[in-house]
Amino acid sequence: MILSADDAPRVAQILVGLDAVRIASGQPFFYTSGWASPVYVDAQVLMSDVAMRTEMMDIAARVIKPVVEAQGINAIVGTESSGIAFAAWLAERLSLPMLYLRKRPVGWGMTAQLEGTMPQDARMLLVDDVTTDGRSKAGAVAALRQAGPVVSDVFVLLDYALYAPEGRTSDDGSLNLHALARWQHLHEALIKSGRLDAAQARMLSTFAQDPVGWSIHHGGTGA
Repeated sequence: MILSADDAPRVAQILVGLDAVRIASGQPFFYTSGWASPVYVDAQVLMSDVAMRTEMMDIAARVIKPVVEAQGINAIVGTESSGIAFAAWLAERLSLPMLYLRKRPVGWGMTAQLEGTMPQDARMLLVDDVTTDGRSKAGAVAALRQAGPVVSDVFVLLDYALYAPEGRTSDDGSLNLHALARWQHLHEALIKSGRLDAAQARMLSTFAQDPVGWSIHHGGTGA
């Protein structure tokens, strides 16, 4: 779900303004989830712009704080490597411990993928930059749960919310996906920026109308 409809357009505007949104030219982008897309969002560019990352993370801390308090979350976990910086900045603002989840285990035992010290009765918020259909986030949560903590919430800067029901990242509905913005806001920001030429505008409009069909037509997954 979108945490704040009022803040979402500004979040999208920041990403577009920092050239974090890449438009395909010829060959589409293929996400690790298998989807083909005409856009790719590199949220990591936020790390290099102090003013914009500060504004973005101030928004993030403000809108996720009610969720953290309601759920009794007592630790923030970033995914390696895309979520580590955002998790650290968020944890600092919320005065919470921060850990990170490795992509692959190092060593043995239940905590081989988790770096840092879990608090007692750990209830964690998983943080990453972007999600397409939520599958990788569900996989990360499954790995986290093996170490013992309760994990029922995931936070991302951008949720495309095109390929799976918004606000849900697992078949049983046991995860809540929270985001600052989604594709709709990003698309509107791109149009308002005046940076799209006619061909790009048509391509993104076609994609927005049927993202699954667009993916299939361009060699990506369709399930």
